[in-house]
Amino acid sequence: MDGESTASVTLRAVADAAGVSIATASRALTGRGDLSRRTREKVADAARELGYDRGTVTRGRPTTLDPRLIEFVLGSFDDAWTDAMTVGAREAAFRLGFDLVLTLERPEPTDDWPTRVATRRPSGVVIGIIRPTARQLDELRGLRIPIVLLEPRSDPEGALASVGTTDWQGGYDAGTHLAAGGYSRYVIVTGEPRYRFGRAREEGFRQAITDATGLSVTRVNSEWTDAPLTEEMLRAIAADRSPVGVFACNDEMAFTVYRAAAQLGRSIPDDIGVIGFNDEPRAAHAAPPLTSVRQPLRAMAARAVEIVAELRRHEDDTFERVELPSELIIRGSTRVTPG
Repeated sequence: MDGESTASVTLRAVADAAGVSIATASRALTGRGDLSRRTREKVADAARELGYDRGTVTRGRPTTLDPRLIEFVLGSFDDAWTDAMTVGAREAAFRLGFDLVLTLERPEPTDDWPTRVATRRPSGVVIGIIRPTARQLDELRGLRIPIVLLEPRSDPEGALASVGTTDWQGGYDAGTHLAAGGYSRYVIVTGEPRYRFGRAREEGFRQAITDATGLSVTRVNSEWTDAPLTEEMLRAIAADRSPVGVFACNDEMAFTVYRAAAQLGRSIPDDIGVIGFNDEPRAAHAAPPLTSVRQPLRAMAARAVEIVAELRRHEDDTFERVELPSELIIRGSTRVTPG
């Protein structure tokens, strides 16, 4: 019997063992088609038990059990955050012998990026900042490939591997530095929705202000992107015209505080001390340059890719979050000692 017939008989055996048609077995093993997680797992289990090797199939489009391909899924590719992450992921992937595919999570409800991932059947998936739905995760898990969350918006609680930065410590460092500047009041500007990393930064900041001064902190709610200058922010900053230290949970919101200072005729850093988070490239070029908590974005993305490679060698049932240290970069938007 020639190789082609042997491959067909083997595929039929897999299909019979899984209780599906040959066409369904073929789609499950190549990652094509819209199949349920249960069906994909049944076929994969049958193939493994029978010792079926798709690499022996020579007809049609070539397939492989290991395409050495990692998918990097993001909600956008048009800002400093994603630029740094993409560079770090690409460098690590190439160093480890993988190619990197960038996959965009589109806002349309009809778009289903896991199906696109399943079609390519990569060696693993890194999902940046977005939080996939339970259905999407089920579809990805049906592929039986490693999944790593990069700075997820909510806590995966050990169900998936995740990589981030020390958000709580970054907030604490920001609070300690502002308190050393001797401001009379303290404000935190945080984004809505209240993602996991935003809550951690706020908790760290509040603890630092309590430890250093015993004062309370006023919260101002804003938006993570395109943060508007609101009446709420103006009132919080302008209250009693006393010097105020402001920690914004990302640089976008920190620059809105700059706009508030200009509108109120207040000076930075004497009247208003400002600290951001992320340390975007424009932070160093602001007037005055923005003090910010730097995330090791490239290193975080590289570590996520490395974890994908590690998980391909062994499987874990539970995962601990990997955190890389943040760093407070002090510039001209804060004063170091009481004035």
